[in-house]
This record gives sequence, structure tokens and C-alpha cells, in this order.
Amino acid sequence: MVETASKDNTKNEDKPKPCCVCKPEKEVRDQCLLFNGTEGKGSEKCTEFIEKYKQCMKGYGFEI
Repeated sequence: MVETASKDNTKNEDKPKPCCVCKPEKEVRDQCLLFNGTEGKGSEKCTEFIEKYKQCMKGYGFEI
């Protein structure tokens, strides 16, 4: 039973934390949203950057 817990912890340690991946994509996305707004046409202008960030995160196994 203890071994199972250790294996689960090892799996979690192998996967990077969401805050530590895709930093350049996140920064560009955040800047776009900051200057254009998060609602309406502002967010539409940032769709490309949002999608790039989502694809990057998906590559690391995160679903957004």
C-alpha cells in the first residue's frame, strides 16, 4: 500500500507544475489581454495568443 502511494508521488513529480511551463506564451497572452481587455473585441484580438498558450500547455499534459 505504501508502494502505491510512492508511485503516485513519482508520477506527479515527473510532470512539471503549470506555473513553470509555457512562460513566453503566457506572458504574450497576458500582455495582450491587459492592453485589450478580457471581454468583447479585446479578447478577440488575443485569440491567437490564447490558442498558442493552450496548445503549449496541452503539450505538457494540461487541459485548459
